[in-house]
Amino acid sequence: MSSTVESRRARPAVGASVPQATPVRPEIQGLRAIAVGLVVVFHLWPNRLPGGYLGVDVFFVISGYLITAHILRESDRTGTIALGAFWARRARRLLPAAYLVLAASLVAVVVWVPRMLWQQFAREIGAAALYVENWALAHDAVDYLAADNVASPAQHYWTLSAEEQFYLVWPLLVLAGLWLAPVLAPSLGVRRQRLAVGGVLGAVTLASFAYSLYLTAADPARSYFVTTTRAWEFGAGAMLAFVPVLAGRRHIRAAISWAGLLLLVVCALRMTEETPMPGTAAVWVVLGTCALLWAGHPEVGWSPTRALAWRPAQFVGDVSYSIYLWHWPLIVILPYATGSDLGMLDKLAIALATLLLAWATKVWVEDPVRTGRKFGLRRSSVTFGLTAATAGALVVGCFAGWSVVERDNEARAAAADALLTQHGGCFGAASRDPAKSDVCPDPSLEDAIIPDPSEVKTEHATYERCAKHLRGATFEGCPFGTPRRGVPHIAVIGDSHARAMMPMFEILIEQGVLTAEMFSSPGCAWSTVPPAAGNTQGRKKACAALKSNLADLLAKDADRFDFIVTTNRASSQRASQEERVQGLLDVWRPARAARVPIVAVRDNPEGGRLPEDNPNLCLGEVGAAGAESCALSRKEAVTDNFDPYGEAVKKIGKKKRAVHLDMTRWFCDEDTCPVVIGGANVYRDSNHITMTYARTMAPYYRKALVKAGLLDRRR
Repeated sequence: MSSTVESRRARPAVGASVPQATPVRPEIQGLRAIAVGLVVVFHLWPNRLPGGYLGVDVFFVISGYLITAHILRESDRTGTIALGAFWARRARRLLPAAYLVLAASLVAVVVWVPRMLWQQFAREIGAAALYVENWALAHDAVDYLAADNVASPAQHYWTLSAEEQFYLVWPLLVLAGLWLAPVLAPSLGVRRQRLAVGGVLGAVTLASFAYSLYLTAADPARSYFVTTTRAWEFGAGAMLAFVPVLAGRRHIRAAISWAGLLLLVVCALRMTEETPMPGTAAVWVVLGTCALLWAGHPEVGWSPTRALAWRPAQFVGDVSYSIYLWHWPLIVILPYATGSDLGMLDKLAIALATLLLAWATKVWVEDPVRTGRKFGLRRSSVTFGLTAATAGALVVGCFAGWSVVERDNEARAAAADALLTQHGGCFGAASRDPAKSDVCPDPSLEDAIIPDPSEVKTEHATYERCAKHLRGATFEGCPFGTPRRGVPHIAVIGDSHARAMMPMFEILIEQGVLTAEMFSSPGCAWSTVPPAAGNTQGRKKACAALKSNLADLLAKDADRFDFIVTTNRASSQRASQEERVQGLLDVWRPARAARVPIVAVRDNPEGGRLPEDNPNLCLGEVGAAGAESCALSRKEAVTDNFDPYGEAVKKIGKKKRAVHLDMTRWFCDEDTCPVVIGGANVYRDSNHITMTYARTMAPYYRKALVKAGLLDRRR
C-alpha cells in the first residue's frame, strides 16, 4: 500500500494556522509494518491468520489521516490547494513502482501463464494501470460469467485503485469546504476554514459509512471493492487529522496504544473471509488503527510503540508499499512457472524475494523519482505526461496480449469447423455411442480440443433475451420454438446447470421433436432449500421471485406442459440430504397435482468448487496429447456427490409420473471422467458443461426421453 506523504511527521493541532515542523512519528511506520505483515501472512498462510486481510483497512485509515493533515497544512498556509502539484506529487510517489510491477507481471503472464488466462489477466492488468481495478472486480463479483475467474497478478491493485481515487477526490472536497467557509461560518476567522472543511469531509464520511452498512448487507461481494463503501475508512483517518495528538499522560497513551493493537490482533485472528466487510466489522479495525495514531509514541517502557520503533519494523514500514506491490504477483505466478502448488519452501522464498525486491524498488525506483530533479520530473506537466505514456504503454501491451489470443481463437475455430465437416460423425458424445463402436473413436479427432481452452469462456448459454420474460411485469417462461399441436411442449426449470442443457434442447427443437419454455436463474435451484450462501442479494431476490411466480403459474396452468425437465448443481446446496430431497418434493407438488411428469436429471460430473478446479487450466498446459492427465476422478466427481433427484423420484415412484435420468455414462468411464470426449471440450469451467458438448448429447437425451415414454419414437 501507499506510504502517502512523509510518514515521519506529526500532525498539527487544530488551532495552528501555520503548522510548524513536527517530530518523527515512528509508530506510523511500525503500524505500516504491521498492516503489510498481516496482508502478506494472510496471502501466504490464510489458515494461520484468517483475518489478515484487514491490513488494507489499516492502510486506508493511515492514508486518510496523513493526506488530510498534509492538505490542511497547505490550506492553512496558502488558503487553497494547488491541485496539479498535489496530484503530481502523488503520481511521483506511487506510480513508478506500481507500473514497474505491472510491467513485470505482464511479461511473466506471457512467459508462464496458460493462454486461456491471458485475456482475463490482461484485462485486470490494464484496469490496474488505469486505477479502476476495484470497479472491475466489483463488476466481476456480481457477474455470473466471471464467477470462475482465477486470481490475477494484479488483483491486489484494487486497494491502490481505491486509494488513488481517494487522492483524486479528497482535495476537491477540501476545496469545496474552503469555498463554503465564508458562507457557513463568516464570524469565526481562521477557524472557519477548518470547521467548514471538517463539516464537508465529515458529511461525506458519514454518508459513505451509511452506504457501506447498506451495501455490505445487500451485496457483500460488490461492497468489498467499491470506493463508495471504503471512503469512510479514509474519512475516519481524515477526521483524526482535525484532533491534536495526545500530549503528556504517557501512561494513558500507552494504554490506548495497547488497546488499539490488541483490537487489531483480535480482529486478525477472529475475522474470516466470511465476515461481511466493510460493514460493522470494519469499525473495530478502524477504531484500533485510530487509537494507535491518536496515542502517538508515548515514551513509556511498556508501550507497544517501542517495539514498532525498532529498526526492523521501521525498515519494513519504509518498504511496505513495495512489499505490497511485489508479494502477490509472486504468489500467483510461481505455481504457473514451477507447475506445482506452493509448498512451505516456496512460500518462504516468496517472503524473502519480496523483501529484496521491495528494498531494491524503494532505493532504485521510488526514492529517485520522488526526490530527483532530472528530466524535469519536478514539473507537474512532465509528471502527468510520463504517467499517461506509461499507462498507455501498459494498456497497449495488455491489448496486444488479448488480441493474440483472439486471433488464435479465430484460427482454431476455422480449423475446428473444417475438421468437423469431415469427421463430425464421432464428435463429442457420439464417440461413446455403442452403436458406433465400429467407426468411433475417430483418430482424426485425437488431437482436437473444441473449443480450445483459451476460448472456452465464450461457451456459455446466457440467453439474455429471457430476462424480459422471467423478470418482466408479466411472468412467463422464456420460449424456445412455437408450440403446435402434436409436438410435446416442455418446461426446463433450474439453475445455470439446467440452462446449460438448453443448447441440447435447441437441437431437438430444430428437429421438430419438441418445444420448450425455460425457467432458469443462476444459482437458483428449483427447490425450497434456500440458494447457496455465495449468491448475491440481488440474485437471491431474483430467485425467490422466480420460484414464487413459477409456483403460481404451475398451480393455475401446469397442464400446458407435457412434461417438466429439471436439474441443479449438486454441490451448490449445504442442506442435509433429507432436506434437499424434501425441498424437491415440495416444489414439485403443483405439477404432480396436475399429473405433469417430472424428468429429474442427475447433475453432470464437476471438477470442484473453486475456480482453480477448472480442467481447462490443465488442458491449456498439456494440450490434447496430455488430456488424459486432466481427467476427473469419477469417485470425486460423481460417486461422492449425493443425487437428490434419484432419491426424490424413488419416493414418488415411477407410476406417479416421475422419471430419473442419469446421463453419467456419457461423461465418465469406470474410474475417470474425461474432460475431452471425441475431440469436444466438455467443461466451460469447473462445473458447467460447454454448449458444444451439450449439443452432442441431443440424440442421447432424445433416446432417454423416448425410453421413458415421454417422446414418440417416430418423431
